[in-house]
Amino acid sequence: MKMKFNYLVLVPLFGILAACDNNDNDNNYQPPATPTTVFDVAQGDDNFDTLVAALEATGLDETLDDPDRTFTVFAPTDAAFALLGEETINSLLQDPDTLSSILLYHVIAGSEIKSPAAIEAAGTTVETANGASVGLSLSGSNLLVNTATVTMVDIEAGNGVVHVIDVVLTPPAERGEPTDNIVETAVAAGNFTTLVAAVQAAGLDTLLADESKTFTVFAPTDAAFTMIDEETLDAILADTELLTSLLTQHVIDGTEISSVQAYAANGTSVTTASGAQIPVAINNKMLTVGGATVSIVDIYTSNGVIHVIDSVIVGDLQLPAPEQSIVEVAVGAESFTTLVAALQATGLDETLADLDSTFTVFAPTDAAFAELGEETLNALLADPDALRNILLYHVIADEEILADQAITVATGENSFVDMANGGKAALSLNDDNLFINLAQVTSANVMASNGVIHVIDKVILPPAEMVESENNIVETAIAAGNFTTLVTAVQAAGLDTVLADESETFTVFAPTDAAFEKLGSEAINGLLADTETLTTVLLHHVIGGAAVDSLTAFTLNGGNADTAADLPVSIEIVDGQLLIEGSAVTAFDIYTSNGIIHVIDTVITSSLE
Repeated sequence: MKMKFNYLVLVPLFGILAACDNNDNDNNYQPPATPTTVFDVAQGDDNFDTLVAALEATGLDETLDDPDRTFTVFAPTDAAFALLGEETINSLLQDPDTLSSILLYHVIAGSEIKSPAAIEAAGTTVETANGASVGLSLSGSNLLVNTATVTMVDIEAGNGVVHVIDVVLTPPAERGEPTDNIVETAVAAGNFTTLVAAVQAAGLDTLLADESKTFTVFAPTDAAFTMIDEETLDAILADTELLTSLLTQHVIDGTEISSVQAYAANGTSVTTASGAQIPVAINNKMLTVGGATVSIVDIYTSNGVIHVIDSVIVGDLQLPAPEQSIVEVAVGAESFTTLVAALQATGLDETLADLDSTFTVFAPTDAAFAELGEETLNALLADPDALRNILLYHVIADEEILADQAITVATGENSFVDMANGGKAALSLNDDNLFINLAQVTSANVMASNGVIHVIDKVILPPAEMVESENNIVETAIAAGNFTTLVTAVQAAGLDTVLADESETFTVFAPTDAAFEKLGSEAINGLLADTETLTTVLLHHVIGGAAVDSLTAFTLNGGNADTAADLPVSIEIVDGQLLIEGSAVTAFDIYTSNGIIHVIDTVITSSLE
């Protein structure tokens, strides 16, 4: 399973709700007046407790404390280590050899590389103290080390310099001496059956098995191919010329590019065997190539290296399309009868049948429409204006956005797309699955002569418009009537004044009375009697410093958000529901004068574990 690191760090403006934003916490470090070693720097900063413990467990504290040596250290914060999970950290502390290799991968020995020199070296690799290398690159104004962002630079010490990073670096796999070539390796893996069949159909298997040559292959899994509509895939497989162009677009001939070299290539393009220029980028801690996310790196073979990707790179290739409009394709399918009826009821069938226009349509199946209920469907069919607005929220006008392009947007810094009704929708990627808002794309790249259809499993509804309110968060909760326990708890913890402060901004995931009832009266009374614990639990439901609307939350699918309890909450879309730390959001975007409320069905209690 691919891990997606996507974080929302929103910092409140006053002490009691200070969330743990790496940039702010790192800036708390005050260098001492007398010269110190890089180990002294780490030991003197509360943000590096885990790093210090790891250095002491391996004896590397003495190494980095040597005033006669020089080091550059990329130092992960406690929050960075916490992303590994407590079990992994404890396991590493019991394995000094592995831990030592990881720690030394964060150290450049023998030289002091300050930020100007590091920025100048962007696009290159630098050898680390464990014998491996890291790739330096720039993302906007941020310096990256592999996929980690440098959040603070140039903390000077008497024997070197420390740069703070936001994730723990993982040393790359050693090349070793593999005996299987690229084709043999792909066949043995078992999850590249479609790729292997395609390579054989194009007659490229002999070439990629040639051990006198060297290749880098970005290999789509079977799951990646299933994202392509079956008819479109069959048409590709039947067109040898197109298939060859598509496959060679995944191959770099004559060189072996490791993951570290790819990290250093962030922001540039590589030339593939097809002659295409494929962009390389690091988005949200993930390496992407041609819009596809690299989920596994550095599978070495006897004639090159394989990197596993989660989607097929289509790029500028023109996929085969039937001589049919989007409407004709939908009519010809068996699963879009409700969609077609809705288009006809609003007159949008004529719009989407226009062969002189181009569209991308996220098309809900009959089963997706059925989830709305017969009464709702009938009401919408009787209200063409409301139905038209909803249908246009499924359409991107004037663009044909294929799956790999959609994934590029989903993993980029701006994960929103403009829909034909004038609103915005959120694209996200989690475990190789593409989502638009709460809907999952179940089949992509269903081609038509005037655009493309992506099949989705849920009707997506336009978000509520922001409505100005005179009531703050506390007043809104009281007026709602179904948050009496929450209000009582907030008052008991003394947080009512804080959350009523209209000079601040908050996002609150608010458990209903029914959610609290799940805890039982004994647990509720226990919390109310323990102010410190109650405060932590309540602040775990609060993000300070911003009003995070539903669309922004959707973009964080598969990631985390930092809360005012100095603890993260996981954010995930499962079966069409947004889950916050496992609690389902049942109502979105209740706007207040100082923020926004989202209603959840279960109290978040992971802080008690």
